[in-house]
Amino acid sequence: MHIKTLVIIAAVNTICKCCDLEELLGPKQTSLEDATLRSSLVFRGMALPIQDPAFSVFTVFFELITVYKGDGFLKEWRKLNNYFRKINVTFETRTTAADCLDGNKVPRDYVVFASLIQDEIRAGSVAKWDENADLRVWKALGWSQWSDWSSCSVSCSAGIQQRTRHCLQQKCSGFNIQQRHCNLFSCSETVTPLDQKSGKFFHPSQDRWQPLADRPTAWRLTPNSYIWIPASLLFSDEECRNIPKDFSLALTMRVPNATLGTVFSVRSRSRQHLYLSLEVTGADLKLIHAAESGTDMVRIPAGLDDGVWHQIAFSLREGRILDVFVDCEWSRTEVLLAHSLEVPDDCDIIVGYLFTGDLEQLSIIKNPHAAHLQCSNTPIPIEDPDVRFTKDGFKLFTRKHAVKSRKHRY
Repeated sequence: MHIKTLVIIAAVNTICKCCDLEELLGPKQTSLEDATLRSSLVFRGMALPIQDPAFSVFTVFFELITVYKGDGFLKEWRKLNNYFRKINVTFETRTTAADCLDGNKVPRDYVVFASLIQDEIRAGSVAKWDENADLRVWKALGWSQWSDWSSCSVSCSAGIQQRTRHCLQQKCSGFNIQQRHCNLFSCSETVTPLDQKSGKFFHPSQDRWQPLADRPTAWRLTPNSYIWIPASLLFSDEECRNIPKDFSLALTMRVPNATLGTVFSVRSRSRQHLYLSLEVTGADLKLIHAAESGTDMVRIPAGLDDGVWHQIAFSLREGRILDVFVDCEWSRTEVLLAHSLEVPDDCDIIVGYLFTGDLEQLSIIKNPHAAHLQCSNTPIPIEDPDVRFTKDGFKLFTRKHAVKSRKHRY
């Protein structure tokens, strides 16, 4: 995605004790939906406010991420202004430079509601961006909800996945497809227990493991279905014939409401009280580690109880650091007690156990910094004119050069 830079300059006279743009410029009695419909240009941008002492104005630099509405206006504006323009906003404030800089060192994403007046873009209001705001703006513009992300095209070494949506009216501003890169980690560093050929490790039996009808690359797990396999067989090329002390784990899963159970665990054969276990508990995940020094637990909010596919990735590094990514976004980094994440020397790997849900991916990656490589957090927007709205509903119109008819946005 190509990112352009926009600049907003605000010269204002209302009193405000902070530099939160939503406090300064937010619509006070207007919903996101109304602001979307009333504005000729709506976009998402990442803002970092900076004070300009020479003019005593509040300046905001925006990195353009998504255009919801008014792409045609923006294209004309770019031609006139060589892709860069200061946007004058008629709001005033007595906020000081120190207040602004102290409170806004971290960039924030906003939805900006603006209009194009002659060759000048004027922002009327903003709202903080989040997933809910994003859905509300798109819904106001006539779009359906997004589908689940498709399966990744490959299990390692860089694939792609897509999701789609439909325009619920005759014409919508925006795009109907998003595409992102996935499974960017190396195949030589990846072990996949679900791909085991020998049926003796599947319980109750391999023929009881059935792929999903709507997603043939995924499996439906029930409380009595699991894989139990010695780590020495999965990591036979390793000198120690064991799972590495530091590694990454990538999962793609879908669970029903109120699910409990173990998705993945590493257990010592000789000392049953030593194990590392990833468990589902309702909407969240728990990583439990039992060692000689005691048991530790990290709870990971993941929003799994919505019945849609989620991508979860972890990196365990330096014997004590846990990096967590949920749906391609960094979620948290936990620093535990020294050596509290030790992997047992003689261990078995178990996939599933007393767990109900759908599992498509469970990749163990020898690179302890690979969690962020499961999927990109910057999807590419695509317009596909072969999918059109008609009076009879949605129809796919096939062209001789259908691939060329797709247009990447921004």
